[in-house]
Amino acid sequence: MKTNKVKFLILAITLVLSLPFISAAQTVKEAVEAYNSGASMLKENPAGALEKLYQALEISEELDYDGQETKLLAQSLIPKAHQQLAMNFYRDKNLPETLDQLEKARKTAKEYGDNGTLARVDKIIPQLYNQMGNSEYRDEKFEKAIEFYLKSIEIKADYPDPYLGIALSYEKQENFDSMLEYLKKTIEVANSVNDINKADDAQKKAKAYLLKNGDSAQKDKKYDEAIEFFTKVLEFDKVDGTIYFLLAVNYSETKNWDKVVDNSKLALEYANGTLDKAGIYYQMGTAYQKLGKNTEACEAYSNASGSYSAAAEYQMKEVLKCN
Repeated sequence: MKTNKVKFLILAITLVLSLPFISAAQTVKEAVEAYNSGASMLKENPAGALEKLYQALEISEELDYDGQETKLLAQSLIPKAHQQLAMNFYRDKNLPETLDQLEKARKTAKEYGDNGTLARVDKIIPQLYNQMGNSEYRDEKFEKAIEFYLKSIEIKADYPDPYLGIALSYEKQENFDSMLEYLKKTIEVANSVNDINKADDAQKKAKAYLLKNGDSAQKDKKYDEAIEFFTKVLEFDKVDGTIYFLLAVNYSETKNWDKVVDNSKLALEYANGTLDKAGIYYQMGTAYQKLGKNTEACEAYSNASGSYSAAAEYQMKEVLKCN
């Protein structure tokens, strides 16, 4: 009788001690089954795959060392499953859900060291945020558009399209200083990635705005304001002779003769086929004359041909007595 009691006690102790091992074995099995289930449905049902893979990850983390292998396997597939689900949403033209899943793919890829997936989503996400920005822009929701464009830039700073989108959004809001700031950034980024067309688009946009306002100020005889606008054009194009000529004209109205000379010289240096050099020389001759530099004035007037020749001839012969 006593012997039977001892045997029963030993059996009970053995069962109690073995329970954690039985439980652990069962849990490892559950983790493996959850992982296998998730892996098998990754392409056909990525949402279901994610549910199983996160379940496998949770169980494995509770197992500590015993679950390490399954944990690493689950982590290797989770970013890919998020990316696959994102592509499914994209095919359904659901951009918000697409971006949500891509952001999760990016976050988990960083966390789990999946550099391949990270590189792929870092290429896709900025383009989609730019698309979302364009959509909001078309709907005239310019603040929301700017939000999406900035998210695109946050991930890919050397992507010129969202910079231009921000500039155009600020234009619609009549925030022209910010528009010019982002047009300048568009040009810088576009040039850095050799996107010549995008840089040209931004440059033309900035010049058109500044020239229009400069011309308007000049017509209203607000010469200092005109000078300010024309000077700002040079931040976008330093080799347009017409801009220097316009500056020379307006500096002439303010009687800043040194500036007239300086800008006339630059106008001649960067003159294209459409710029009337004779007018520039006549303007320069007048400025030199006002500065008392008669020799230089005579030389400048001597190059003022065409419609300026009679007036230049008079100044040389009757006023300056040029040799």
